[in-house]
Amino acid sequence: MVNRKKNMKRGRRKTCSHEFFKGIPKDLLTEVLARVASTSFSDLFTAKLSCKEFLEAASENYILEHITIEKFPVIPWRISHGASSFLDRCKENGNPEALFRQGMVEFFSSKKPESGFQHLKNAAIKGHAEAKYICGIILVCHGGQFKQEGIELLSSLKNCRSRHRSIKECRNRIKGILQSMWIDKSEAGIVPEEPKNHGRTCNCNKFTNRGWIEEEEYTTCDYCAWDHEATLFCKILRARGFGIS
Repeated sequence: MVNRKKNMKRGRRKTCSHEFFKGIPKDLLTEVLARVASTSFSDLFTAKLSCKEFLEAASENYILEHITIEKFPVIPWRISHGASSFLDRCKENGNPEALFRQGMVEFFSSKKPESGFQHLKNAAIKGHAEAKYICGIILVCHGGQFKQEGIELLSSLKNCRSRHRSIKECRNRIKGILQSMWIDKSEAGIVPEEPKNHGRTCNCNKFTNRGWIEEEEYTTCDYCAWDHEATLFCKILRARGFGIS
């Protein structure tokens, strides 16, 4: 008798829970799940098991656009077919991290600089911090009409570092990714050339320390700061430590 009462109570709780979610608009459920997915893949999986409504909402492409893929390797040397298919779907649905990873591989390793840069640019447009950084460095190195766009991208990271990764974190993560891939610098256009001096006369402090500059140490104009950043980045990109032939 006691067990029967317990089972009846559990059944009522499940019914009440199901009815509660049934009354919530699917768009709202999808938005909630997207926020869950953006921070934890495992929490999304748990939510899908909790009720039919979450399970249905989790199949929306919007979820794949926002889901975190941090636990998957950036360079998938060994990956199951299911995981590979999942990552492809994330990329197809405009997931910023998936676009960033594809762009890095194509631009620096697969000899597809045009499509690689487009993936990186699309990720940057969606607010991906590391994509903004590497796009900015590439554009600064190209110079000319592209340089100003690159400087604006890099400066946006400095101005919004409270909401995104710091510049140092972006730089270090990209260095780590490059260390894990093979880069063929013999392919024209794969490795950016060091930027030339911007040619402006400015009153900013010149760099006496030739190493990386910390964000709190930026006491110079954006042109000098990002010329210096891009120059150092290109030098380490060409170093043997990055596996470049």
